[in-house]
Amino acid sequence: MKKILILFLLFPVLVSAQFGGQNVYDFLNLSPSPRLSALGGECVSRIDEDAAFAFRNPALLSDSASGNLNLSVFNYISDISFGSAQYARHFDKIGTFHGGLQYVSYGNFTQADEFGNITGSYRSGDLAFVTGYSRAIRQFRVGINWKLINANLANYSSFGTAFDLGAAYSSKNQLFNAGICFQNIGSQLSKFTPTGEREKLPFEIQAGISFKPQYMPLRFYLTGVQLQTPVLIYDDPDKPVDKDFNGDPIPPKKRIGDKIMGHFVIGTEFLLGKNLRLRAGYNHLRRIELRSEDRAGLTGFSLGFGLKISRFRLDYGFVRYAAGMNTHHFGISTNLSSFRKKS
Repeated sequence: MKKILILFLLFPVLVSAQFGGQNVYDFLNLSPSPRLSALGGECVSRIDEDAAFAFRNPALLSDSASGNLNLSVFNYISDISFGSAQYARHFDKIGTFHGGLQYVSYGNFTQADEFGNITGSYRSGDLAFVTGYSRAIRQFRVGINWKLINANLANYSSFGTAFDLGAAYSSKNQLFNAGICFQNIGSQLSKFTPTGEREKLPFEIQAGISFKPQYMPLRFYLTGVQLQTPVLIYDDPDKPVDKDFNGDPIPPKKRIGDKIMGHFVIGTEFLLGKNLRLRAGYNHLRRIELRSEDRAGLTGFSLGFGLKISRFRLDYGFVRYAAGMNTHHFGISTNLSSFRKKS
């Protein structure tokens, strides 16, 4: 445990800031579960029986998640599909482990030569095997994930490896949680081509809290994202400049609010009894990056629910990325220990 805590102090110094579009294996940033999708796509603070949170922060893998099997599929943009599978197990006096995978299938592509003659087709996809460990230290938990990553594009392939380091805190009444995670600390082991450059992984620092008022059926989530990058908003120099009646350029509006809110994801769960959860989320960075010039609509918003039926939990997440880009995330989970016959 002491070695893990030392790594928490060292890694922020050893890694440099990167951001989306500049890295390899960016599929690791996709939401691994419908619950996370409905809450805005990010959460590193909530400790409960949902083992899928461990994909985002391994310290969230609690003892109560032991025996949980999670399966999900994400109907992503166009014919792209994304999915995950995971199983968790707790061992007394040792800790809690989980193992699983995340995959992306980008569908079929038309293959052509340099003259435009169609010569066939090919497929492309990404895959990550994930295993992790978590242990409680009084009211705190610490955890680590290890990932083996593979990306394929036609005849080109690349391998990489990465670690997540996380810590979390839970109050005695479990109404307040807090967490922090250093995600995707690693490197590309093999390049797509021998002469290509070795690319960076999508390293990210996230921290957040979750809170449930004692007498309200609500739980609130606030997650800080891309904390290693102070400025997330890009000012496009080629964007058309508005002019006044005299033809003079109008100075662009200050975007201080966007620059601050771009670091935060907000989520809410409505706890309607023991078997039904309604969820909503808002991701401001997603909204300002993907909204059109004419209107933003529901871009950046997400909705979903969780429904428990007998031994199974069904989860659904709806995410609006942009106009005409609605995605649906489905999941089913169960605790395999509940099927064992009691002696």
